[in-house]
Amino acid sequence: MLQKSSYVSISDRCGVWSARIFCIYKGSKHKFAKVGSFVKVSVRQVRPNNWLAKGKKSKAFIIMTKFKNVKSDGSFIKLRRNYAVLLKKRMTPRGRELFGPITYGTHRRKFISSFRGVV
Repeated sequence: MLQKSSYVSISDRCGVWSARIFCIYKGSKHKFAKVGSFVKVSVRQVRPNNWLAKGKKSKAFIIMTKFKNVKSDGSFIKLRRNYAVLLKKRMTPRGRELFGPITYGTHRRKFISSFRGVV
C-alpha cells in the first residue's frame, strides 16, 4: 500500500529510474494506492541525456508493491521495492519492454497486450 510522497521504481525501459507519488486517483478521500491503481508521479532520477527530464509530471500505473500479496492457496509474494509503469495516455505505456515479474492484479488485457513479448 502506497501513500502520497512514496517513491516507486519504474519497471519499463523509458529511461526513468525512480519517481515520487504526489496524487492518488479515485477521489479526494482516497489515502492509499494498491496494485492496479493509477497515480500521478514526479520524475526523480533519470539516465543521462534522457528525453523525459527530472521534475516532469506523468501518470503511472502501480504493478507491484512491497506489501505482501497473499493468494487464496496461502502462498505469497513479497518484494523489496514498489514498482510502477509510466503512461502516455490511458493505458499506453511510455516504454516498450517490462522487466521483472507482474502480479495478478495487473493482468488487464489492453495493458499487457501493449508490451512486446509479454504473454
